[in-house]
Amino acid sequence: MRSAYVIYHIARADFFERVRRYSFLVMLGLVVFLGYQTAIGNMALVLGPYRGEFNSAWVGAMMSLIATFFIGWFGFYLVKGSVARDRETGVGQIMATTPLTRPLYLIGKWLSNFGVLMSMVAVLALGAIVIQFLQGENPQINLFAFLSPFVLIVMPLMALVAAAAVLFESVPFLQGGFGNIVYFFAFISFIPLFMENTTIKQYPAFEPTGLGILAGEMGKAVTAVYPEYNGDFSLGGGVAVATRVFTWNGVQWTPEMILARFSLLALSILLIFFASLFFDRFDPSRAKPRSVRMNAQRGALKLDLSPASTSQALPTVHLTPLNKAANRFSFFNVLIAEIKLLLKGQRWWWYVVMGGIIIACLVNPSAAVREFALPIAWVWPILIWSAIGNREIHNNVQQMAFSSASPLIRQLPAQWLAGFIVTLLVSIGAIIRFSVDGDTAGLLALLSGAFFIPSLALACGVWSGTSKLFEILYMLIWYLGPLNKLTVLDYIGSHGNGRPEFFIPFSIVLIVFAFIGRTRQIRT
Repeated sequence: MRSAYVIYHIARADFFERVRRYSFLVMLGLVVFLGYQTAIGNMALVLGPYRGEFNSAWVGAMMSLIATFFIGWFGFYLVKGSVARDRETGVGQIMATTPLTRPLYLIGKWLSNFGVLMSMVAVLALGAIVIQFLQGENPQINLFAFLSPFVLIVMPLMALVAAAAVLFESVPFLQGGFGNIVYFFAFISFIPLFMENTTIKQYPAFEPTGLGILAGEMGKAVTAVYPEYNGDFSLGGGVAVATRVFTWNGVQWTPEMILARFSLLALSILLIFFASLFFDRFDPSRAKPRSVRMNAQRGALKLDLSPASTSQALPTVHLTPLNKAANRFSFFNVLIAEIKLLLKGQRWWWYVVMGGIIIACLVNPSAAVREFALPIAWVWPILIWSAIGNREIHNNVQQMAFSSASPLIRQLPAQWLAGFIVTLLVSIGAIIRFSVDGDTAGLLALLSGAFFIPSLALACGVWSGTSKLFEILYMLIWYLGPLNKLTVLDYIGSHGNGRPEFFIPFSIVLIVFAFIGRTRQIRT
C-alpha cells in the first residue's frame, strides 16, 4: 500500500508538471489539427478504392490508427526527458536521499508518460465522435465498437511507448540525441518487420500497432462485398480516393486476442524493471568511467591532512589591466570558437566515417552521390547541428552569453555560419564531384540544402531551447524527402533539382525567426 501511494504521487506530480508545458500544448494542437484534417476528408483510412461506412466501428478504428502512428511515433519525444529534468533541476538528488527505490521511481515516471500520451489519445477519440456526426452516414453510436480499438489497440501501444521512453532515459548512451535517432528508425523499421513476419501474421494480435488486426478484419468485410479486392490498406489520401463503400461492424474480439493485446502491458512493466538495472538513481559516480573513479580515489589518499599555517601573510593580488587590443571584437575568432564547440567531443571514429563518406562522394558518379552518398553525408552530423542555437541554455550559461556585448549581432551569425561551414566540410566530396561532372543543378541544390540545414537548426534551437525539436523535424524531412522521394521536401536534390527557389527563401525566414526568438530571450 505504501509503494502504491508513492508511485501515485510521483506520477501525479510529474503529469501535472508536464501538461502545463508549452511543448504539450503544441503537441495537443497538432493532434487537433490531425482530427481536423480527418474531419474535412484530407486524411482517411482506405482499402484501395474502398472504404467503410462512417459508423462507430470504422471511425474508431481510423482514429485509433492515427493515434497509433502519430502519437506512438512522435509522442515518445514529448514524454522522454522527465528523468533528465529531475536530474537538471536537482529534484533527483533530493529523491536520492530518500528510501525511494529505482523501480518505484521509474514506474511512477512510466505512469506519468502513459497518462500524457493517453490524454492526447482522448482528444482524438472525442474528435472521432464529431467526425461521425459530421459525415452523417450512420449517426448511431455503438460504444463498444467505437472504444474497443482505443482500449485494446492504442492503450497497450502507449504503455509500451511510455516504457520505451523510461528505458531510453535510463540507459546512458540512449539518453541524448543518439537515442532520439535510434527510436525514429526503430519505429519506422519495426512496422514492416512485424507485418512481413510470417509468425506475426499468424498471430496478428501480438503486433504492437494493431495494424495486422484491423487490416485482416476489414479485408474480410470488403472481400465479402467486393471479391476483387486486392489487399490494399493505407492511411491517408483522403475520402475522395475511395469511391466504393462497404459496412464494417468492428473487430470480433476473442479472449485470446484480448489477452495477447494486454500482454503488451506486461511487456511494458518488464521493460521498466529492465531499465532499473541501468538507472543510476542520480548518483554521478556511477556515470564516471572506472579509471576516473580510481584516479579520484588515489588522489584522495594523497591529500595533506596537516593543519594549514595561519601565520603566513596573504599575498597582495595585482590585476593586470586589459590593453585596448584585447577589447577589440574579432568575428573570425568567434567563428573559430563556434566551429570548435560544434566539433568538440567527437571521437576519432566519427572523423573516420566522415572521411569514408567524403571518399564515397568523390569516387561515385553524380547520380549515385545525389541518391545515396549525399543523404548519408547529411544525416551523419545531425547531433552536431542540433546543438546550434540552444547550447547556452543546455549548459546553463545563457545569463553570461546573453549579457555580453551585442550577443544578437556577434554570436548568432557566428553560430549559423559555423553550422554552414561544417555542412560544407561534410559534403566537400559531393561539391568536388558535382563540379567535375558539371552538375550545376546538383551543386545548386547542395548549396541551398547547406543553407537550409543550419537555418532550421538555429530556429529550432533558439525557440525550443533543446536539440530535440530539430532532431525530430530534420529526421522527418530527411526520411520523407530524399529517402521516400517526396519532391516537396527533397532539399538535397536526390530525385530532382532540390527546389532551391523554395528552400533558400525559407531558410532566410528561419534565420529571421531565430533572430526574433533570440531578441525575446535577451529581453527576458
